[in-house]
Amino acid sequence: MKRRFFYFVCLIIFLLLFGMVFSFETSRKMDVSFSVRKGESTYAVIDRLAKEHVIKEPFISKIYARFNNVKVKAGKYILNGTYSDEDILKILSRGQVHYVKFVIPEGYDLFDVAGVLDSHFPNCNKERFLRLAFNSTFVRFMGINSTSLEGFLFPDTYLVDREATCSEIVSGMVSNFNRKVNPLFKTYNPPALVKRALGSVSVKKLLTVASIVEKETSLEPERPIIAGIIYKRLIRKMPLQCDPTVIYAYRLKGIFKKRLNGKDIEKIKSPFNTYLVRGLPPTPICNPGIKSIRAAMYPVNTTFLYFFAVNGKHVFSKTYKEHLRKMRKYYNRHVK
Repeated sequence: MKRRFFYFVCLIIFLLLFGMVFSFETSRKMDVSFSVRKGESTYAVIDRLAKEHVIKEPFISKIYARFNNVKVKAGKYILNGTYSDEDILKILSRGQVHYVKFVIPEGYDLFDVAGVLDSHFPNCNKERFLRLAFNSTFVRFMGINSTSLEGFLFPDTYLVDREATCSEIVSGMVSNFNRKVNPLFKTYNPPALVKRALGSVSVKKLLTVASIVEKETSLEPERPIIAGIIYKRLIRKMPLQCDPTVIYAYRLKGIFKKRLNGKDIEKIKSPFNTYLVRGLPPTPICNPGIKSIRAAMYPVNTTFLYFFAVNGKHVFSKTYKEHLRKMRKYYNRHVK
């Protein structure tokens, strides 16, 4: 009986701790300002912010502060956005007094990123960011072998000083890319399929394939299959015929299109129009996440060459004849 009671108490303690850790890591929307006085201890600040309902889990926050050697810095802080207790402690330890938290989702292109930054930073509006992002001199200065920043701004959650300039924000995002993505390529030995398709394998080419995969599917099992199809079509000198590349071509001209028709495809003359131009687009078409990058690096050596979307999934075919037959079946209409 005593042993059961002991196990029961342990279970309750575990569940309580689990709940507190979960709450500690969960972001909450807030718009608050507060000051940290010179000489005020980390624990005292945590206790005060807990009373002011800024920090939700003071016990876990103190443990985190102890093991991560968090030393709060004096100053006036403004939090306007969504923050977890962990985020707040990081901000307090860095000492930047008006941090903004923003998210770049996987698959966002430079125009999407421009919109996010424009809504958060007074010194980085859309026009300034896009001028910088497509400035090849600045891009090379950042150590990127491309004509734009497309593909090199890693999708992630960022905490940045609200007064930061576009170049400061971009520098932080590229540094994040270098930390999290570049290590994947250091010991990379490309499979034969990738070598045959790309010839000289480069980070830019792999990111370009990954960006197309990112835009084509959100389903993890499909990513390496679609990457494999892209490589197979490149080897066979077939046009990729990927709608997202054409949509990106329109975006570069300031036109947003969610879907395409036949006239849209024929109308736009661009190296990004993979219906009319063979080979890869000149640059990535978005900023892909790790899963799509891995799919581009390690594709399935598939026998498929064609695919189309149905209800969020893709139907794959080996031949054009099979592709047409399946499209007729699913769309219930004649496809020429």
